[in-house]
Amino acid sequence: VVSTQSTRSSGINAEYEKQWYQRRVREAVVSTQSTGVEDIRYFFKEDVTEDNYIPTVNMNLTSEQRVLPNAPLAGYSDDFSTMSMKAFDRVMRNMDRSWWGLTNYGMLEKLVHAYHMAEIWDQTSRQYEMVSRLLDPQSQLCSCVRDVKNNDVWNYLNLLAFKIRYPGISSGNNTFTEQYLSKKTKRSAGYDLGVGYSFGYSLGWFRSAQIDFYDVDFDLSDVELLKDVAEKLVDGDGVMKSDIDSEENWEEWRQVLLQGMDDASYYDLAVFMFCSLN
Repeated sequence: VVSTQSTRSSGINAEYEKQWYQRRVREAVVSTQSTGVEDIRYFFKEDVTEDNYIPTVNMNLTSEQRVLPNAPLAGYSDDFSTMSMKAFDRVMRNMDRSWWGLTNYGMLEKLVHAYHMAEIWDQTSRQYEMVSRLLDPQSQLCSCVRDVKNNDVWNYLNLLAFKIRYPGISSGNNTFTEQYLSKKTKRSAGYDLGVGYSFGYSLGWFRSAQIDFYDVDFDLSDVELLKDVAEKLVDGDGVMKSDIDSEENWEEWRQVLLQGMDDASYYDLAVFMFCSLN
């Protein structure tokens, strides 16, 4: 976290600006994957609209548009007053839709995902308050942050969308990738991979992954890109090996969820949210 003593006129020092742009942008992007307008209003900015500049993975897995340029309305019900019940209800109301949300997961795992995202946003909102006092939305840093098509944010969200639609696609494990490549068809509920992608959406998900998106054109369709993603974007990210069906397995999931969750990571995500929303 940047100290106030080291800030420049932009509110952030030069070294931090360089590091965030080169490395930390990858960590910020993963936690916008299922953000809704209602979440942004609750945790960050009450008057935000659907033109919010927070790109997110499309929860409709059959859509040709993998990434949305703005977080959409989540569709929470007004029948419940707490965000936890709203999130719970949203998952349950979509439980029969194999094309929505996460791939190859049971209801308990999908609920864990929803609650985990709320945990990340809650922690980030506390850092957001600090960022709003330190950072000028017209600063050079914010200009870089908002340039999602050139700072790899858009690319990483597309890769994340592929990982959700095709669990294990970037693992380098032929058991997964050959199943997709042999069919050469768009993702459907027909793929039988057991448990879904590795829930690496914790803030440390991309820390060890230095991915070169050169010569990968995400404007192409899923079918056209499957081979490139499987061969050129290998990062070793596989799938979770177990469902949450015992205390032992929950402990495994719990440790994965806790990876990378620290104040510095929340701060970086808060910078992304602040610059994009303002």
